[in-house]
Amino acid sequence: MPTLSIPNVRIAGLAAAVPPLRDIPLEQLELSAAQLASARRRNVRALQRRARWEQCQSDFCVDASRRLLADLGWEPAQIDVVIMTTLTPDYPIPATAIIVQDRLGIPKTAVAFDLPSGSLGFLHGLQVLASMLGAGHLKRGLLLTGEVSKSVSSVAGETLFSTIDGHGGSVCALEYQADAPALHFDSGGDGAAFEALYMPVGGVRNPPNPEMFSTPEGIERASGYSLDCQAVEAAALRELPGSVSRVLQAAGVTSSDLDRGYFEPLSMAGDTALCRALGIPSDKYCGPVFEYGLSGSGTLPLAMLARGRSELRAGRRISLLGGVGPGLAWSSAVLTTENLVCPEILEV
Repeated sequence: MPTLSIPNVRIAGLAAAVPPLRDIPLEQLELSAAQLASARRRNVRALQRRARWEQCQSDFCVDASRRLLADLGWEPAQIDVVIMTTLTPDYPIPATAIIVQDRLGIPKTAVAFDLPSGSLGFLHGLQVLASMLGAGHLKRGLLLTGEVSKSVSSVAGETLFSTIDGHGGSVCALEYQADAPALHFDSGGDGAAFEALYMPVGGVRNPPNPEMFSTPEGIERASGYSLDCQAVEAAALRELPGSVSRVLQAAGVTSSDLDRGYFEPLSMAGDTALCRALGIPSDKYCGPVFEYGLSGSGTLPLAMLARGRSELRAGRRISLLGGVGPGLAWSSAVLTTENLVCPEILEV
């Protein structure tokens, strides 16, 4: 996609809801005796922010949406569009967005649909929703993001940020406003490298079968992701600097004009290298937010609330967002906000 600037759309608010952070006994980790002894000596904590079995992403999105709508003073009847970006919908069909539309009391005349998307769902969803509102025919919309997986369990120690469960849901409220500063996006993808980050089982190409579940290895393969961390980091370091340069140019700003940059987490070394490659001061770069983990399309909004909430609430702010996700796809954005309504992250 070419670099895209969308005028006349204001980001009005951002909210999120997550499960409580819980300690997990070290004995439940798949560690050798030596690793377990080392973890105990170093007082490593195993942490998990995982939904209860009966909770879905939509439940967290509904809680966050109700709080945000109340703080904004918006009525459900004023919402024209509801978009959900996720890899963990309530059902294969119908769209989870239409279920949330009903639960929130949004009129049946509103547009509601899902966009299947991983970690870049927030950025891709913002592009789609802003494009729909920019002409002024539709006035207000909600973008719902996040993830709740019931098939993959994981925990994390102090150096294992990338494996912590990051269950939860977020909502971003946008509205048409004729004088709002433009939102700027740059996106692309390399489908030839899709196997670096994908789910190999579950689609029409490779549906699950009984033989896959006959061994622990088969179960893990059938229910999880295939991830080549080195390939994903290489794509981030190769593609994001150019993408960020283009989107900054489109916005007419430089890295020194930014208040903060939020990026999909890489490894510690990868984040350091990406920060340098982008030319962003380290005190403005926000990558891992350990206590909230990885929550798919909800990772970036959670980072904004966890690290920049007080700043975003107080006046005009210029934020740079970016990351690499399934595809391999990449995206970056420059968002200008003013007095953003963003309540504290809910724990439910």
